[in-house]
Amino acid sequence: MLKAENIKKSFGANEVLKGIDLSVEKGETVAVIGPSGSGKSTFLRCLNKLETIDGGSIEFDGEIIAENGKYKKDKELRPIISKMGMVFQQFNLFPHKSVIENITEAPVIVNKIAQKDAEAEAERLLADVGLSEKINEYPCNLSGGQQQRVAIARALAMNPKLMLFDEPTSALDPELTGEVLNVMKKLADKKMTMLVVTHEIAFAKEVASHVIFMDGGYIIEQGSPNDVLENPKNERTVKFLERVLR
Repeated sequence: MLKAENIKKSFGANEVLKGIDLSVEKGETVAVIGPSGSGKSTFLRCLNKLETIDGGSIEFDGEIIAENGKYKKDKELRPIISKMGMVFQQFNLFPHKSVIENITEAPVIVNKIAQKDAEAEAERLLADVGLSEKINEYPCNLSGGQQQRVAIARALAMNPKLMLFDEPTSALDPELTGEVLNVMKKLADKKMTMLVVTHEIAFAKEVASHVIFMDGGYIIEQGSPNDVLENPKNERTVKFLERVLR
């Protein structure tokens, strides 16, 4: 479903991605772990052109997003990228809009869904994430975990084929992390295709079908959760896991 080859990205003299190759198959949950500054979030943002690559190629759902370091024109790219949902570290909800308005705006404006149908789908998604009673609340009245669950519902409302999660629990207190991870586990159980940048090693171990360890702009090691998290081969992976699992 998603194939990235030899992805390179620099910010000035800082080479952040140094030739990343990654594939995600339909129905997989791929967890990307690694120390801060390893290029994980930058890589994710390059997939939907929130950042631009300097080299490499990206293919998604049988269509070219970028080739030889150059993206398709925005007009051609928009319908392809609209099939990717993204959930950020910060929730990025519109503070002046209610929960249901946050969820329905893009389907109505971008996908031209009838307002009534968009609202019905929003109600269904809010039930799925356990927030039916918050439908008319504003983000300022929600906890961080609730806001992130609304953000997940908002992304799902666009009916994506792939969900990208950029450290979705890193801004949350530990007691709120579980409610977001539970929603993501349910998505994995439904075989939603997901690429998840995360520091939650237990989540990667339990839910991911494939784990990737990045460090210094490279993929250092990848494989099943058992291979990477229980029996890592690379010394850098071993040291990282020793630090985070103390």
